[in-house]
Amino acid sequence: MSGKTVDTTDQDKEQYYKELIETVRKEKLSDIYEVGPNDFQLLSTIRYDPGLSSKPPLTVEDITKKNFFLFKEHVERLIYSLGMMRSLYKDTHPLPKIDISEAFIYERLIEGMTLGQVPVGESLKIRFLLGLDGNAKIEFYPTPSRLDLYDGYYQDVTSATAIDESEIWDVYIDTQETAISPFTSFKTTHRNVYNSARTRMLPGRRPGKEEVILKNTFKMALEGSISNFAIKRESDGKWITPRLKSGCLCGVMRNKLLSKRYIYADNIYWKELKIGQEVLLFNGIMGVVRGRIVG
Repeated sequence: MSGKTVDTTDQDKEQYYKELIETVRKEKLSDIYEVGPNDFQLLSTIRYDPGLSSKPPLTVEDITKKNFFLFKEHVERLIYSLGMMRSLYKDTHPLPKIDISEAFIYERLIEGMTLGQVPVGESLKIRFLLGLDGNAKIEFYPTPSRLDLYDGYYQDVTSATAIDESEIWDVYIDTQETAISPFTSFKTTHRNVYNSARTRMLPGRRPGKEEVILKNTFKMALEGSISNFAIKRESDGKWITPRLKSGCLCGVMRNKLLSKRYIYADNIYWKELKIGQEVLLFNGIMGVVRGRIVG
């Protein structure tokens, strides 16, 4: 690893994404041209948690933006991803002008919870699906409650605050390479590479506690199939997550951890991942959990 301890700046991030989109459009380097703009939706998986507000909601009317974990980060990513993915199709599939805002996303969430009559006193996994035409769909699923969504970062398996072994995820290293594309950099419902990796690598011995780390064609670690990840850098003990230029998803929890300087971005090469190594796994639903590479 290079030893640098900061991620690319926002300006660098935007330039990288623009270059990625332009390269795909000009050189057809991914399967994007086999997938039309109506064949997938942008996806943000949002955690609703009544415990995130000082006073847990009793009715839908009591819900605030605080009850949607990392709401601001989800909004920013959805709006940014929408613009980038729409630009990818601008020459081949003209799309209608739309205006997606924070208010629009929040209103759709509240509307979905009202119409779906979901239990406001329970934690929920929300799939916010957004088409490139601006149409939104909301899905709700139960998810386990957690007292502290950052506890996987704070807890150390070698200290007095060690977590139970049964709570540590089994992590596997994919045996095949994954090509970088807009479908790895932006979260969508077109998840073929992730589903294939899970089918190929996960034995199913511990449902809900298994993850596979993908690698790109440059021998670099990419991300997990449902999470971003970090490992400890040997030189200074800092938690390191792959750079965006690896082709990984700009996850909302990844972004939050970087902003808090709990983790730092650096290149992680495939040979640096070893059996028995401890990892952090994180996303916007489960927060941060511990894992260990076992295969």
